[in-house]
Amino acid sequence: MIVVKQLLEHCSRAFGSREELYQSDEADVLIAVFPPTRRRGWWTYVTLELFRAGSTECLMYSYKFEREMITLLARVAAQVMRKGKQQQLRYRLAPGEVFFLESSILEASSLDFVIATPADYEEDGFDYFTNGAEVVRFMMLHAIARSEAAFAQNHGLDALEELFASADVDSLDFMRTPAI
Repeated sequence: MIVVKQLLEHCSRAFGSREELYQSDEADVLIAVFPPTRRRGWWTYVTLELFRAGSTECLMYSYKFEREMITLLARVAAQVMRKGKQQQLRYRLAPGEVFFLESSILEASSLDFVIATPADYEEDGFDYFTNGAEVVRFMMLHAIARSEAAFAQNHGLDALEELFASADVDSLDFMRTPAI
C-alpha cells in the first residue's frame, strides 16, 4: 500500500489535482481519476496496482469524464496481469502492445482496441517513478480501431504514429474516424 500512496503523490504533483479512486470488477486494481486543470484540459485515468504484475502503470485520457474509461482501463489491466502470470519473470508492458477492449470505448465509437505508447502527454521525468526499491514505468494507452491495430501489428508503432501525425488524429476524440 505504501507504493500505491507514493504513486498517487507522484501523479497528483504531475497533474496538479486530487484524485477520485475507483475499483472495478474487471480487475483487482485501483484506478485513480484526475480532473482537468487550467494547465491540463483533459481527464486522466491511472492504474495504481498494476506494477505488481509488471512494473508498469497505464494512463488513459478523455476530454470529459467517462465512467466507461474505468471499466476499459481495468480490462486492459486484467490482460496485463494475465500476461504477467503467464511469464515466470517480471513482465514489462512494451510500447506497441495492442489490447482488445471487448467493446467500443464509447457507444457508437469504432475504437475497440488500445495500443501502449510512452507517456507522450506528460512532462519529462513523469514516465518513471522510483522509491529506491521499486521502479514503475507509466505507459499511455491510445484508443484505436481494429484496422489501426492490424496496421500497428504489421508495420510497427512508429509507422502508426507517423500515420496518425499525417492524418492529424486527435487521440482523445473517441468518436473519430479510423485513420485506415
